[in-house]
Amino acid sequence: MNTYQRLNNLAGFILFGMATLVYWLTMEPTLSFWDCGEFIAAAHKLEVGHQPGAPLFLMIGKFFSLLAMGNTTRIAYWVNFSSVLFSAATIMFLYWTITALASKLYPKEKNNIQIFSVMAAGGVGALAYTFSDTFWFSAVEAEVYALSTLFTAIVFWAILKWENEPDNRWLVFIAFMVGLSIGVHLLSLLAIPAIVLVYYYKTVPKPDVKGTIKALLFGCLLVGLVQFAIVQYLVLSAAQADLFFVNTLGLGFGSGAITFILIVISLIAFGIHYTVKHRKYKLNLALVCVAFILFGFSSYFMIVIRANAKPNINLSNPDQPFSLYGYLGRTSYGDTPLLYGRTFDARQTGIKETGTEYRKGDEKYEESGKTYKAEYDNNLIFPRTYSQKPNHIAFYRNWLGLGENETPGLGQNLSFFGSYQVGFMYMRYFLWNFAGRQNDIHSQGSFKEGNWISGIKSLDALRLGNQAKLPPSVTENEGNNVFYGLPLLLGLAGIVFLYRKNKQLTLVIATLFFCTGLAIIFYLNQEPLQVRERDYAYVGSFYAFAIFIGFGVLAVKSLFQRFAPAKVSLAIATICGLLAAPVLMGSQGWDDHNRSGKRTAIDFAKNYLNSCAPNAILFTNADNDTYPLWYAQEVEGIRTDVRVVNLQFLADSDYIDQLKKQAYHSAPLPIAMERHQYQKGVRDYFPYVDYGFTDSVELKDLLAVLTSDSKEDKVEMQGGSFENFLPTKKLKLSIDARQLVKTKTIAAKDLNKVAAKMEWDFKKDFATKADLAIFDILVHNNWERPVYFGSSLSEDTYIGLDKYLQLEGYAYRLLPYQKAANDHRDKSEVTHTAVMYHNTMRNMNFKAFHKTKYLDPESRRVANDTWVFQNALANNLITEGKKTMAQQVMTKSIKELPLKLYSLHDTLNRLQTISTLNRLNDRQNASLLARQTLSFLDGELSYMASLTPAMQHSSVRDIQLGMYVLSELDELTAKGREPKLNQQIKAKFQELEEIFSRTLS
Repeated sequence: MNTYQRLNNLAGFILFGMATLVYWLTMEPTLSFWDCGEFIAAAHKLEVGHQPGAPLFLMIGKFFSLLAMGNTTRIAYWVNFSSVLFSAATIMFLYWTITALASKLYPKEKNNIQIFSVMAAGGVGALAYTFSDTFWFSAVEAEVYALSTLFTAIVFWAILKWENEPDNRWLVFIAFMVGLSIGVHLLSLLAIPAIVLVYYYKTVPKPDVKGTIKALLFGCLLVGLVQFAIVQYLVLSAAQADLFFVNTLGLGFGSGAITFILIVISLIAFGIHYTVKHRKYKLNLALVCVAFILFGFSSYFMIVIRANAKPNINLSNPDQPFSLYGYLGRTSYGDTPLLYGRTFDARQTGIKETGTEYRKGDEKYEESGKTYKAEYDNNLIFPRTYSQKPNHIAFYRNWLGLGENETPGLGQNLSFFGSYQVGFMYMRYFLWNFAGRQNDIHSQGSFKEGNWISGIKSLDALRLGNQAKLPPSVTENEGNNVFYGLPLLLGLAGIVFLYRKNKQLTLVIATLFFCTGLAIIFYLNQEPLQVRERDYAYVGSFYAFAIFIGFGVLAVKSLFQRFAPAKVSLAIATICGLLAAPVLMGSQGWDDHNRSGKRTAIDFAKNYLNSCAPNAILFTNADNDTYPLWYAQEVEGIRTDVRVVNLQFLADSDYIDQLKKQAYHSAPLPIAMERHQYQKGVRDYFPYVDYGFTDSVELKDLLAVLTSDSKEDKVEMQGGSFENFLPTKKLKLSIDARQLVKTKTIAAKDLNKVAAKMEWDFKKDFATKADLAIFDILVHNNWERPVYFGSSLSEDTYIGLDKYLQLEGYAYRLLPYQKAANDHRDKSEVTHTAVMYHNTMRNMNFKAFHKTKYLDPESRRVANDTWVFQNALANNLITEGKKTMAQQVMTKSIKELPLKLYSLHDTLNRLQTISTLNRLNDRQNASLLARQTLSFLDGELSYMASLTPAMQHSSVRDIQLGMYVLSELDELTAKGREPKLNQQIKAKFQELEEIFSRTLS
């Protein structure tokens, strides 16, 4: 091993250590929001997470969880630490990748200047990626993207090793890594076209444009073959074989799938033997690579094995080949048109049968229904504006400037693709990482939220308006990271430099960049109004650009060599590269990536569960409403008596089966339906057919109709089948007051508050199997177990029961209290006061909000919701004459909840808090918050006042909100003891009112 190789290897390991230290210092020590709770819980007990699964990630996570040595509170720490190591290893392989590429620009025997030039390029590029916004975010939590990116880094590094020493064992290694990576995420598949290009350039003596295009197309074909032929259709073939063996030959379940697998193994083994015997080297290599991809892909046996064990988390229950095929194909996520399809205003003209679905019966597979594809009257090529959700339609029209009856043509679809999908949903993220970021507020297109910035005010002003009077929502936001575009410029310089030196290498890296970025944009065809920022999906693309940043160092060195000696130019280039990229990116990004000591997610989960009475049934949404709770129960064993029922999964018959079983301290749910009444393909959908009922229908009677097998209780559908239907939306549930007291649902003293019957209107035009399950639970629970609904559900998921819900913390309890006719309060203002007070003061802890170094947007959402609930509780306590208790609630809230304002919307909470404090005569805190709110509003509204009339018009709702809060603040402080503060507010209101009345009139 020569000097360069020893130094290069040593530098790679040093960078691994540096990255490990950075990520470890900023790592979240416990649960994070979003999918992390599900991943940690599923890893800890090897359970089955959401489609398409990540079995290898879960098995590795299980290994790391064992390092907790039985301390369940440390399991999340160690699974998070696995991401730290994966991410640090990615940096190491990135460094070796850059140095391998840069070495090609110099002789094999390099002098010291050349050696250190190559190492400087690798170091700067790798460190730039270390501190890139998106990769850093995933590096400190238990998500699949760190390990997935590591696989991408390994396979791209491995093809360069093969290129340097063409031993085909490297290609077999790559195939194995690709197969393994399928058990984590499909990202590394997108490196295949770049790998094929490297192979083409190495093996063809005189590569040309035509051959390059063929190589790229072949690479794309390989991606398709692995993703569809191996990942999906191989499983489908096994399913079809199992169907034949079970239904035709009468053998047991799994016999056909096992036989098919053995046949595939035998054919590959025979093929390998044949190619060795007849010296068919290329075919031998192809078959060996296929075999190793399948070896890696075999991690999915874990999913089938564990699904058959029926763990508590067993999403989609992929326990047999047909369900595994649907699981891998993400069939529950719906179909997205890519090359040809509908527009958002298209009308359905028909429906086309596309296949048959099967479920596992007692002895055979049974047909569970057909699969269909809707046909529409308005289709075009390259459909990008296809979603027919009402809020999406409004967004399309607003974004594209379409009139109310105007339909989008090809031009508008191309415009949406370019401006929104590429510009907003990719380039914005790309520039976050390498130019700068405005703030961390989730953006849906506003010029004040989540944009990329350069930090050069005159340049940013062209897109984002006046930058001289930036508001606190930008300047005081930890996500405001200013790079002045220097990492971007360094990368662009690297592209130009490398293109002049070696066009083939440039094309290889550009292919990796394109396939892991823009190609994903094309394939995903994203709808608007995403629930979170999606930059994590393009982390491989940012990895590729970091390679160009490394070459930017060589570009700077080349520039300075014209004026200075080689050693001096190398030193200047290295220092400039370090300062322009990693140092600047790390110093700017540390505060919003530092999660050390952060516990907001786990404390939220505990508070949520502790909002519920013993043995409760809690209906929740997916993601942040459920996954933290799963983690708390599955990993740390917190409140396992509460049965968390995720409404997104409740339409799945297998999930209903799970709910009918004991889970830890939670008894089976009171679901009386038999399996055949709700199995897959049965009672999935109930159309509403108005039968003219004027009075409410007892829920028990409706349930009997909905589950009836009698033809008289069904309506004929378009295809000729007869299905159950919803005959009315007016529902009721008769109440036995004695049962309420017996089950301790209410105290005997509250009997006079109880309604004789609960009556409500079902608010949807159809019912689903999930609604059917809720009806069944409500009918047969008989108030034995407390029933709760999460506080952040969409309105339709409360099924119209809003007026019977009372807040007890983070969840609403279903209580049959009669609501006064003149009570028009929103459900968020109605509290079960005594219980909520007890929960707040004894069972809930908000201190994590103050202790954390950085409050991420999701933690801030939770904090804002908490302020709403605590204000409601305090005000209701005041109304009940319990001012001392109300003061205790507000004191706890002010002490433990964040007071910092991040957006104009936050000021509504602050306004309500000031009002509550005034009612308590707490003038000191009220005055403090009023001054803080005035200062924030002054900054925000003065900034908007400095904008052009056009930009003010686009922010009219924010202006109206800010002026409303300011006017209410004026009214509140007019009642106080600080006339100077009130005069300041009045003066500011009048000043801004004059400005905005001129521009918005």
